[in-house]
Amino acid sequence: MSKVVSVGISDAPYKIYQNEVKDFVYQLFHQGREDIDRLINVFDNSMIQQRHFAQPKEWASQQHSFKERNELYVKNACNLSAAATNDCMKRINAELSDFDHIIFISSTGISTPSIDALLINELKLNQHVKRTPIWGLGCVGGAVGLSRAFEYTRAFPKGAAIVIAVELCSLTFQRDDDSKSNIIATAIFSDGAAAALVVGRENKLFHNKGINLIDSLSTTYYDSLDVMGWKVVDNGLKVIFSKDIPTIVRKCVRPNISELTQKHNLLIEDIKHFVTHPGGPKVINAYEESLNLTNGSLELSRKVLREHGNMSSPSVLYVLNEFLSDGTYNPGDYGLISALGPGFSSELILFKA
Repeated sequence: MSKVVSVGISDAPYKIYQNEVKDFVYQLFHQGREDIDRLINVFDNSMIQQRHFAQPKEWASQQHSFKERNELYVKNACNLSAAATNDCMKRINAELSDFDHIIFISSTGISTPSIDALLINELKLNQHVKRTPIWGLGCVGGAVGLSRAFEYTRAFPKGAAIVIAVELCSLTFQRDDDSKSNIIATAIFSDGAAAALVVGRENKLFHNKGINLIDSLSTTYYDSLDVMGWKVVDNGLKVIFSKDIPTIVRKCVRPNISELTQKHNLLIEDIKHFVTHPGGPKVINAYEESLNLTNGSLELSRKVLREHGNMSSPSVLYVLNEFLSDGTYNPGDYGLISALGPGFSSELILFKA
């Protein structure tokens, strides 16, 4: 058995309210699209009140090369990751030397050496710390990182792995792309970083409060590669974003969860808590409908969406932070961490409080 004992977060430096982004996008695209008055409503329907970005909104009004975007990605990814890691460790009075493996998750920029190597230098971590950088997971990344940390600490019960997820979605904004996908993505995606510490049962930090990880299930759906992802263009990354995601949730999530719970002689009704990635209001609603949950059951996901938008891979860790901080669960309660992302793929983690 392994346990998540702490989660830390780090917001990007510029807090921008949703109505500001809406006005900016309208002014930028209203001459090129006759249906902009209808499309712009996605901002009002997003449930988002505010988001955090790496750059001020004026940055998005200018042209930027892939090189410039990526340099900003590396700088901000390193800073936010360091801040989230420090926050994670300070919450349980742990030291940076208390983990022996970094699992680094990101999809919105590239770096070689990878960001985790930069962190070792920035934070003066143990030079023998293990490194597993993972790129391209998108929104499912935070949950996948937890699964890999669970597997590592189960194999090495004295070990501890820190999962760091950071995304700078705003740096991918394409000012000359007035497609529906780009407008919708601009209405929901944002920047941020989160870090979660997972320890094995023989680790000295295992006595801390947290959630016990029981099992995980990874699924990649056939013939769904075009649902979500990036297309590389001359000046950066262009979003691929399908309207079919809520439909996939309604069709596939419940059978997936049943497949995992049945392995442990549990019913979906035995799951008391759902820590789900806040992909957007339609996705959250689709989760509740698929699982026959009462409206509002996923309030923590809605709270993260309202206050931070969809940060891609860190978002589910933000929800997990809210869950651990909220403290309204009882010892022995079963819960489930769930996220979806490019592939199209699903990651589920069964846990017990």
